[in-house]
Amino acid sequence: MTETSVLRQKAEMFEQRAEGATDPISRQHYREMAAHYRKLLVEHLDERSYESDRLAAAVASHSQHA
Repeated sequence: MTETSVLRQKAEMFEQRAEGATDPISRQHYREMAAHYRKLLVEHLDERSYESDRLAAAVASHSQHA
């Protein structure tokens, strides 16, 4: 299972717990946890996109010099 999948599943799990929580404090806590994992997911995807862009630029630069 990829890190992306793990982060997405945890966000979904906490969102489901928030929906099923009976008291407002627990509901808020679970929503905050879900938001935290969604933020981590976005950061992870941004990091992967940045690394992919850097790799593409390096390959393009190398092929121009060859």
